[in-house]
Amino acid sequence: MRNRSDIKESGRNRGDIITGNTETGNTQTGNTQKVKIVLLAMVLCLWGAGGRTSYAAQDTSQDISKDISQAGAASTTPETAGNTAGAIIIEYGNLRELLKQGNLSLKESIEDYEDNINAYQEIWDTLKREQDNMEDKAEDMDDEDSQTAGIYASNAAMLKSSASRIYSQLDTMTSEKSTRSLEKSADTFTMTAQTLMNSYNQMVQNVEYQEKRVESLQAAFEAMGRKQAAGSATQAQLKEAQKNLDTAKNSLESLRLQASQLRQQLLTMLGIEDSSQVVIGTVPEPDMAAIEAVDYESDKIRAMGNDKSVQNARHTSASSTTEINIRFKLVDEAEGTKEAAFLASYQNLQASKTAYEAALTAFQSARLTYEGLQRKQQVGLLTSTEYLEGQAAYLEKKAAKETASMNLAAAYESYCWDVKGISQT
Repeated sequence: MRNRSDIKESGRNRGDIITGNTETGNTQTGNTQKVKIVLLAMVLCLWGAGGRTSYAAQDTSQDISKDISQAGAASTTPETAGNTAGAIIIEYGNLRELLKQGNLSLKESIEDYEDNINAYQEIWDTLKREQDNMEDKAEDMDDEDSQTAGIYASNAAMLKSSASRIYSQLDTMTSEKSTRSLEKSADTFTMTAQTLMNSYNQMVQNVEYQEKRVESLQAAFEAMGRKQAAGSATQAQLKEAQKNLDTAKNSLESLRLQASQLRQQLLTMLGIEDSSQVVIGTVPEPDMAAIEAVDYESDKIRAMGNDKSVQNARHTSASSTTEINIRFKLVDEAEGTKEAAFLASYQNLQASKTAYEAALTAFQSARLTYEGLQRKQQVGLLTSTEYLEGQAAYLEKKAAKETASMNLAAAYESYCWDVKGISQT
């Protein structure tokens, strides 16, 4: 099995980080969920719906699934969860507000620092479980279906990045023995919800393609069966068609299951009970104007100023020459570490932008091809199998474009979080 050392453990057991010892026991386990909910109630009720809007206020009407496109106009508040008259749409740009509203019934206060850590710990556990699951799926699919394996690997990397940020904040809190600001706590929950919603949407988008691929391969298998019966195809060719169909079916079921799990995790975090009335909306298209306007040097200065490790190093008290020299060294080390991490975030943004532009170009070309295919089909120049194959090819490029779009959106959000100091370092 893979090495999980990618997340810095600092030589400590997670139970030690939470309690200061290994005696976590049943009491802590029983309190974890309550603590998380209480934290959400206090943090998000106090801070409301403010905070960074980024590109999330843009129109979110892109067609990602039949479920979403048919939902129509609906309330976005958890209070309507029991209302069967209309759908409840979870909007990307409203996640912070939904987090707040989902915990209005709980008015308890956070009593101590340990409660805060427990809440972050639960979020970290959720992200790591899903990361591990995705990495396992990528390994399992690698030999059978490299495309599906790539989807899981991409999402695992996104979840890993968010988990790293959560762990870093846990590490900071335990070393400082003080609570983080309420605003940054709200940011953390919002970031986690964004990650889960992005990953869910990627799964849903690829389910659409995979469904058509299964339909196409089913038709190809049936056609091959007829050829084999007529003596124009071999038994080996029929078996190969069956193998391809079975692989595609397995990938489809895997994607559906993953989408279901991500949906449940997001709704649980938002405090919304799942039902047929709840629809998870789309991730907005990336704000290309904002991405083009990114000023690395200016943002780096802001990121340095917001980074806790850099702040701590800069504000270390020093009176003697030796202490002053030590402080300078600490500052240099902290700034160097942050600069390297921030550069990596910027480079990831640029790489995601390049990948999106390439996927968009490929999709536009595929759309023209598909339009021609439709015209041929209308005048009877294509068999049903040929048309289904063409549809699957088109939806493959569409899914790739949408996935690249959401990866770019996630990369930009990640970069913005880094600027705010919600980062891995």
